Amino acid sequence: MKLSHSSTTGGWTCAELYTNVKFGFGNFRWFVEGAIDKFDRNVVLGLFTYGGVDGTNEIDIEVAKWSRPEPEASNLFYTVYPRTLDIAKPVSNNTRMTLQGTYTTHQFNWTSDHIAFQSQHGFMDSPDRNIFFAYQTPANFTAAMPYLDAPLHMNLWAFQGKPPTDGQEVEIIIHDFKYIKA
Repeated sequence: MKLSHSSTTGGWTCAELYTNVKFGFGNFRWFVEGAIDKFDRNVVLGLFTYGGVDGTNEIDIEVAKWSRPEPEASNLFYTVYPRTLDIAKPVSNNTRMTLQGTYTTHQFNWTSDHIAFQSQHGFMDSPDRNIFFAYQTPANFTAAMPYLDAPLHMNLWAFQGKPPTDGQEVEIIIHDFKYIKA
């Protein structure tokens, strides 16, 4: 996936992939190559399920600084949106990641009562090795847990339409995606 500048139009183009197939409870795992911990403050990588209604039934892994210029700003976010807007607010956790190379594995395990996220150094099929960040939804969120099957989305884009401040193009490679149905 590439965020690039077009010499023809003078603008920036972004990448987005999504499935027509809908996914439900299970394990979602991405194998990503790229210096994602060094993204410009305007670059966003999203790995998520999205049912088409903003703010509901969505499970996100996002690499972004959301235009924050501070070097120590968080740049990895896990967010879960409730099944409906009237039940609960989204739950989220974030960190400032610094990688040991350019290969990472990001995953979430979605069940009817919780979602467990984790990110790992390297390409890992084992969930217990090289973890650099993990989060599980709190017990009081269980009643709001997303439950609708949803398409899978992956995108690399410019936050608020702003290009990278350094003017550099960004490319990441998703070597593999694995889904194991629960």
